[in-house]
Amino acid sequence: MKSIVAKIKTLVMMIAVGSLAACVGAMPAITPMSDLSCRDQLMQVDELIEKSEVQNAAAMPVLGYPFLRANRNSVLMGKQVATAQNNGLQNAALFDDWIAQMRSLDREARASEMQNLPVGYGISYDALENCANQLASDLRPSSFELISNSVFVPDDYLDFQRIAGLYPLTAFAAHFGYEGWKQDNLQSFGQSPSVFAASGFWHSYVVTKQGSYADDDVIEDVPRDGFGRLLPTLAELEKIAQTYAPELRVREDSDSDRIGRPVLATREAVSEIDTTRPTIFYRLSHTYFNDNWYPQIVYSVWFPERPKRGAFDILAGHLDALVWRVTLEHDGSPLIADSIHGCGCYHMFFPSDGLVRIQAPEDGDIRETAESPAGSVDGDTLARPVLWVDATSHYLMAVTATKDTKQPDATSTADLVLEQSLTSIKLTDDTGYASLYDENGFVPGTDRLERFILWPLGIERPGAMRQWGHHATAFVGRRHFDEPGLIGRYFARRALP
Repeated sequence: MKSIVAKIKTLVMMIAVGSLAACVGAMPAITPMSDLSCRDQLMQVDELIEKSEVQNAAAMPVLGYPFLRANRNSVLMGKQVATAQNNGLQNAALFDDWIAQMRSLDREARASEMQNLPVGYGISYDALENCANQLASDLRPSSFELISNSVFVPDDYLDFQRIAGLYPLTAFAAHFGYEGWKQDNLQSFGQSPSVFAASGFWHSYVVTKQGSYADDDVIEDVPRDGFGRLLPTLAELEKIAQTYAPELRVREDSDSDRIGRPVLATREAVSEIDTTRPTIFYRLSHTYFNDNWYPQIVYSVWFPERPKRGAFDILAGHLDALVWRVTLEHDGSPLIADSIHGCGCYHMFFPSDGLVRIQAPEDGDIRETAESPAGSVDGDTLARPVLWVDATSHYLMAVTATKDTKQPDATSTADLVLEQSLTSIKLTDDTGYASLYDENGFVPGTDRLERFILWPLGIERPGAMRQWGHHATAFVGRRHFDEPGLIGRYFARRALP
């Protein structure tokens, strides 16, 4: 079965033997691959990738296993394998699926890294894949404890900054600032679409949708692994993404309010947004809720900038992004949606009426908790929502049903593209490929002045755009956008009457 990352793999070509004579002197000496074991081949390539500073930071390497990488889901899945093992259950298949998940993360990351290498070393990606797959197939459940001890993903909070910045005191100032932001910006969710339509020039971005979430084959017929996670083919994932893609309706005051596709001119250049190519990016993720794994489709759009509103606008900066995520029931109906900006800020939840808010650990103190400015949202609305996005700030202002909206002032069709393609973008100077993100998961050139004020809260480079897996979403407290237990922290199933 063709995997989700197959498209990424097709982007990877055989790295050419040799390089320009001018580059030869700068090339680190490498041992011929035929003289190395599979493990050593992988380690040598990883060293070249690190020296070239083209690491893909989406997932963490698993120490001692250069053919595996882990994310926060990997950590929880490992705990579930341990539980099965401790309960004396037959867990060989579950163990294999856990390894396959981490193998997939490594495959995806390595594909972009090798394509982004600035010079050729005559290294075959396919040969490395064969090595990695062989090493992974040799792993047995008896090695689980040894492997699990190496599966670790650090959080995105820097405790030393919080200590140095007197976090217990500065957190109060941040709390009151956030409360003020909510008062100023969340009232819009109670307004009707007609009010928005009369408040400016609205540019709508839509993708071609195929089918309905009620179709049996959208979700229900897609294969799953032993954990219950979806394993769609590329075509199946694209169909799912088309089905749930939101319509973005952006209030347009300037070119900064147009969505587009990130481009890179050279390896050293700061990325720009080509607004002549409107694009909605998507990726598949999973979350764990109510003792089950549920699929999530994550959509993101990119703006050229957040322009300044004044000389001392600390939030302004190069590039801006909005992220919308919908979590799906096993039958394809939406369970909940949530949204952040590309910096991880402004996290908001939009539960379906099948969920109720529960008491959360953060409720009652100054830590940021789950904000649901629209209350419960009808599932049909979450399946095909209209997202109203403000000009300049690109704040999400409302989530409404398509049937409740009037025709926009302008409409553009947006391409639907896998988000992983942003980790290897063809350079416009035809010298190769490079990632939108640096080796630490940040988008270069997108830092905001707010970092000089908010650093005591422990988030590295607050305000900067960042890669999937690095979105800390609370300045006061700790929370990550990709935490697998996030929904259950704030919501529970509504009891049946």
